[in-house]
Amino acid sequence: MSSSAEHTTKAGGAFGQRQAAANRSRFRDQAASEFAGPWLSRVGDCTAVTGVGGPRPGAGEASRTRCAAGIITTYWISYRSIADREHALAHYRKQSAEAWRLTPGAGSSPDGETSGASAGTHYVEYAYVVPSGQRAGQVVAAIWYSDPVQPVAGIFLAYWSDGLGSSWEPLRDFWRQRG
Repeated sequence: MSSSAEHTTKAGGAFGQRQAAANRSRFRDQAASEFAGPWLSRVGDCTAVTGVGGPRPGAGEASRTRCAAGIITTYWISYRSIADREHALAHYRKQSAEAWRLTPGAGSSPDGETSGASAGTHYVEYAYVVPSGQRAGQVVAAIWYSDPVQPVAGIFLAYWSDGLGSSWEPLRDFWRQRG
């Protein structure tokens, strides 16, 4: 196999490279795009969340991009500052404290450590009940993952029963695919 073919295979092949490039073009923030990079060949339908005709970016967010990966939805968020990111993280940590009641097994990282900081990054598993709409009452399991030095984060969400089959493993497996 030639070195060019080896490079293409290792980088996800021609399809993966093209998928990643198409998704990257949908981001409004380069830092968030780079942070999402390891997953961009595995997701599709990336769309910048603008607040026009749909959800708005949250408090302290500079940009938010939504992508789909089958049963999992990802959000890639750029915050205005590290302080804004840390404020958002505090909210998800509160949801994490009681997540085990909604989603047994919550709170452990894929590597068997408890949710928290590792090498400056934050990994938090949390869960919540959808408050209204078509999916009202359903449980969502989620992972928060943030960059150690930049004000960016990723959120990975899936419906607990329908999508994940009441197991954290599919969501954790997708998160592990960061490379």
